[in-house]
Amino acid sequence: MKRYSFRQSIRSAYDRLPAATRGRLRSILPPQMLRWYALRNTDAYLLSYPKCGRTWLRLMMGRAISRHLALPEDEDILFLRDARKFPPGIPRITVIHDDRPMLKTPGELEASKTKYRGKKIIFLVRDPRDVIVSSYFEMSKRGHIFGDNPYENRKAVFEGSLSDFINQPVGGFDTILAYYNIWARNRHIPKGFLLVRYEDLRADPQAHLRQALDFLGLTAVNEETITEALEFASFENMRKMEAEKKFQSGILNPADQQDGDSYKTRKGKVHGFVDYLSEDEVAALNQKMQEQLSDFFGYTQTV
Repeated sequence: MKRYSFRQSIRSAYDRLPAATRGRLRSILPPQMLRWYALRNTDAYLLSYPKCGRTWLRLMMGRAISRHLALPEDEDILFLRDARKFPPGIPRITVIHDDRPMLKTPGELEASKTKYRGKKIIFLVRDPRDVIVSSYFEMSKRGHIFGDNPYENRKAVFEGSLSDFINQPVGGFDTILAYYNIWARNRHIPKGFLLVRYEDLRADPQAHLRQALDFLGLTAVNEETITEALEFASFENMRKMEAEKKFQSGILNPADQQDGDSYKTRKGKVHGFVDYLSEDEVAALNQKMQEQLSDFFGYTQTV
């Protein structure tokens, strides 16, 4: 028990460090070692391209699991890292943007997902047209708050117009489509694969959170706990918690409290892209989706 408490204290102290300091500490170890350790200690992954609603889903899942296990109120539910505090049968879940695709061209993306063999994957997707608009605001308004990553030679920042961002080779619309297609081709490799569409999650969050928890083997989580988790992770409460900087990690913090577009919880609107793109731009993106995107995701018929 003493060793467990010491390690937990170290983990808690690490999480409170500034992002730049954490990056310098991570740089001491080879990235291959860090990735190997993370993979070895994970049973299931929640993956997505950035700006697909991943923080919302992880907050709902974290809240439901935390309440189900009666964890302390101050538990950081965005990072339920340490499975040693959980009873048997609770999977070790890692939440990542697999392959950091927003910093790559389509040709630079990792084509094989064999490293996830034996794991369970929840793959969250969102209409690529909404993703590209939300990604633009993330990189133009928020990217600078995360500091440098010692393992990357590109930064998740952008200066320019939305039209420029859509068509850029690194992290542009073509990258989103290519990333989705890679996972469509690789979905048979993991032990289990669950596709969750943001639009379906918005339409019926109770059913789809239930589905995700059941997929992870958490069938004992009751409906009352799920309902409370949905209320906790409502858009209004997430926005409030972000404004109050409730979470230590900085993931759910605004870059500028006076600028609504700099919030992580920005709008979350389905088909919000129509507020930002011209008819010609929408038509061009529709054509790309119909010609390039796998039918597996159900977006190719969207107009």
